[in-house]
Amino acid sequence: MNIEFHYYITKYLALQAGFDKEEAEIIAYSSQYLDDNFIPLKIKTPQNDIYQNFISQTPDITNPEKKLIRIHLLYHYLPGTPTSTKVSRKDGKMHLLMTTPASNYAQEIFFETTKSEDLYSLGIASHMLADTFSHQNFVGTFDEINSMTGVWESSKNHLGHADAQFKPDIPNLIWHDPRLIEENATIDNTERILLAANKLYSNFLLITMMEEGYWSKVKKNLTDIIKPTITEPELAAEKEQRKERINKYNELFAEFNAEDEYNPMKWLDDTIEEDIFLKNKKIKPETGLTFKKDFEKSNWYKFQEALKFYEKISIGKLNPLFAQMELIDL
Repeated sequence: MNIEFHYYITKYLALQAGFDKEEAEIIAYSSQYLDDNFIPLKIKTPQNDIYQNFISQTPDITNPEKKLIRIHLLYHYLPGTPTSTKVSRKDGKMHLLMTTPASNYAQEIFFETTKSEDLYSLGIASHMLADTFSHQNFVGTFDEINSMTGVWESSKNHLGHADAQFKPDIPNLIWHDPRLIEENATIDNTERILLAANKLYSNFLLITMMEEGYWSKVKKNLTDIIKPTITEPELAAEKEQRKERINKYNELFAEFNAEDEYNPMKWLDDTIEEDIFLKNKKIKPETGLTFKKDFEKSNWYKFQEALKFYEKISIGKLNPLFAQMELIDL
């Protein structure tokens, strides 16, 4: 998924599930910021200590780094059910780390990390759950099973859907996955978007304990915005279409007086003393930064602490599987 789902659709689902606009903003911002939190920082506290953040994405998702395998497995390609019929490949291969939609691991980690009713954790878990739909049939390690060049050919040493570029994340795209048997090979991302939205909305309702949901209304509104679909030759028009769709999401937010645009630098800028404008997300890890006095109350700090909590829970759940795959030092 990209920002369209992780921020705009997630925010709409949260609002419709009964979260107020401030809560929905934290959930949606946390969900999207997972993709924008790729810069390791050392920030000086008012007590002259140094705070180090965790990163949750690699700087270039089409060229991921081997040393960041842990990030991809925990947040973006959570292992699922390799025996699922949706994973039926032409070469008959299976992989224990294969991502599948809303797997038992994904659901367990989602609800375990959100027991505390922390909105930042809920946003992080929402991102993970949504990605199990868009990243299905890929694994979060460097493996030839990810190769899109042919079922008998070696991969380009890429991880996840890097060989497929951004195609799995474009909401209204219909594309072809040559690895899968013919009945599964034509991928309609709108179907995946709606399935992911339904699952996330259902999970939100379990948390807010609303007596009645409005999925039919939500589904119609999302479908009206996302469609019409496009095919791979029409990809050049997708960015302009996305701008139009974002305007329509904000029209939905108007019902809740919650119109807003996502700014990936806002939470960090609000947390530090320095007046910096991080154009194009260009900031070096060694850049000297200083927290404001009450930084522990800031959204950025609370997100980082929720990230550490999520990693503790998810690694605990997945460690037996990682041990079986001989994945160490993640």
